[in-house]
Order: sequence, then structure tokens, then C-alpha cells
Amino acid sequence: MADAPHHRLVTSIASALRRRCGVREGDHLLAAVSGGADSVAMLRALRLLAPRRTWRLQLHVGHVQHHLRGTAAEMDAQFVAELADMLHLPLHRLDLDLRHNSGNLEARARHERYLALAQMARQAGAKFVATAHHGDDQLETMLMRILRGTQIEGLRGIAWQCPLSQLTRSGSAIAPNNRDRNLPTACNPIVIRPMLLSDHATVCHFLNTLGQPWRDDLSNKDRSRTRARLRLEVLPVLRDLRPSAARKAVELADHLRQIVQKLDELQK
Repeated sequence: MADAPHHRLVTSIASALRRRCGVREGDHLLAAVSGGADSVAMLRALRLLAPRRTWRLQLHVGHVQHHLRGTAAEMDAQFVAELADMLHLPLHRLDLDLRHNSGNLEARARHERYLALAQMARQAGAKFVATAHHGDDQLETMLMRILRGTQIEGLRGIAWQCPLSQLTRSGSAIAPNNRDRNLPTACNPIVIRPMLLSDHATVCHFLNTLGQPWRDDLSNKDRSRTRARLRLEVLPVLRDLRPSAARKAVELADHLRQIVQKLDELQK
């Protein structure tokens, strides 16, 4: 535990918050926590940073219950609630009802999750919503888009930050008794990804340093899903060939994002 405040994950997140995500001293931040290793590590790192004199962050925990995995999903929610209590942090939970939604369930769940996070951020008065996407996720995303076919905009991958409104759409699967129709609509929280320059191996090392358990989602090992198969079969080969593969993907995405921005400015 003694090494945890100076762990490379904590220092990487601190740097990203300031230089990439625009977070400043005293800001209110909602950490999106599923209970998995990545989001639990992000929360524990943010909890170490929050009280520091140079940060003084107002930290909240947000959990979305999708009700897609039976009792396992509720056990995840209970785990997050207990973790928030242990860390003395306020918890916000919203439940989704996706039973009557047609189309791509995974895509629909992702959109509804961001809608729920936006509502929780407004309840918390949080300017930022932090998600635990890291460099491996960036590499997976770029590979998936290459396989499906994409242009330069698609290869920009996961952004360090963007308005949550860009990730949501009209209509909501939030359970009616969870909706708060009195929340101000002018507030537009910003989603940030302060872990993009880290990877899953660093996450696990940090959690082991803390002796912190996490919840495993077995659907992440379903090789019928493209992302899971890339994660389990392709990324290990790429890391063996080039240990810095995930970081290189993040750097390329950043470079392409700058190019697209320049092109957009030229067209104005």
C-alpha cells in the first residue's frame, strides 16, 4: 500500500487529468464504475489524488445497472456500493430497462449508459464524467474499425475528452422511477478518459499493490464477440511483437485527430 500513491498508474492519471482532460483544482468529477478491474483501479487512483492540495477534487461514484446478466449484475452493483462506502464517497446508481429495445443490444446499452451517466453527473453537479478506457481499448477500437472499414475520422479512436451529448441520443431506457425531470438540461457534462496512456497490465499491478479485488464480467471472454476475440487472441501477439503497441495506437489516434481538426479548419 505504501507505494500506491506513487504508482505509475496514479502519476499517469494525474498528468492526463491536467494536460489532456482539462480538469482543474476543485472540480466535481463523477467516476463511472462498473466493478471491473479497469474502473475500480481508476476510482482508487482518483481517490488518492482527490484530497491533494493541488487537486481538491469533489469525487462521486456512478454505477449503471443494465439488468442484462441476472444476479451477477446486481452483485456488481452491490460491490460498487460497498467500495464507494469504504472510500467514503457518494454513490449514484441508475437502472436501465432494455428488455423492449430492438436492434444492436450492445450499441443500445452503450448509448443508454452514457445517458444515465449524464443524468447522474447533473445530480452530482459534476462537470466531468471519467471512464476507464485505456490504451488497450484504443488499440482494440482502431483494429475493429479497420476490420469493418473506416476513413480517417474513424481512426481517431477514443478521444481524451468530449461532451457527453455527442455520445447520447433522444429517447431513454432509464427506468421511469429513476428519471429526474427537474434536472437542468443546459448542463452538458464532459466525458474524459484519463487512463489512455495506461494499459490493463498496469491496472492489475496497481490493484494487486492495493490488495483490491474486482468483479469479472464473463462476457468479456466470449470469443464470438469481435472485441473479445481481438483482446484475447490478437492483442497478446501484438504486445509480443511490440510491447508499446497500445501506446503507439494512442499516439496515432492523437495525430489523426489533429489532422482532422486542421482539415475542418481549412474547410471553414
